[in-house]
Amino acid sequence: MVAQAANVAGLSETAPVVIELFTSQGCSSCPPADALLTELADQPGIIALSYHVDYWDYIGWKDPFSSPEATQRQRDYGSSMSLRYVYTPQLVIDGRKELVGSRRGDVLLGIEEAAKAGKAVSLSITGNTLSEPTVNFNKELPLGGSATLWVAVFDEQHETEIQRGENKGLFMVNKHVVRGFERVGEWNGIDVSLSFSFASLGLSPKDGYALLLQDGTGGAILGAVLHESNPS
Repeated sequence: MVAQAANVAGLSETAPVVIELFTSQGCSSCPPADALLTELADQPGIIALSYHVDYWDYIGWKDPFSSPEATQRQRDYGSSMSLRYVYTPQLVIDGRKELVGSRRGDVLLGIEEAAKAGKAVSLSITGNTLSEPTVNFNKELPLGGSATLWVAVFDEQHETEIQRGENKGLFMVNKHVVRGFERVGEWNGIDVSLSFSFASLGLSPKDGYALLLQDGTGGAILGAVLHESNPS
């Protein structure tokens, strides 16, 4: 399994592919997608994030990592992509393409295509990376262009024995579980850097975080960077 994932062509740590999985511990279709994300999360050149939605919480098992913010993030993508509905396990690649997160071949192909497309802007982080980081932009956007900078704070990994619901009896491993997602601010497409404070956002990046430069709320991801405090 690891060898197949490692064969994804064209990955670059300066232009990482962002994969966002919308999942739930209460969904019986999700464990294969969770396992694939866990595998891909350690691949250089991939930023893998797991958002646990809350609309499965009323069907036998309340996911301890679910949040309305995760559900809203998924709905924003649904609106941006003019989807009739959202679902689990749904995977979004670079804010541009969505697909079933358990379909391994489709996921790997989608990542390879995104890697070939590259990113409009390369991001880096300097300063106090765990309290008041500075985000550096290596390229300006076209005249009049702007983008939204988001931060996703995640826990490195959780292991849970499911007591009820569709996955009762399973021991589930969830990687890069998003515990906070906030808008940092707007980038005008010109400034070379932007600084912010985690405290002002009410976030604590214990294990790690990803910064996503995005076209609006649910549009294409123009640039991204990962910071892991305790990589596995």
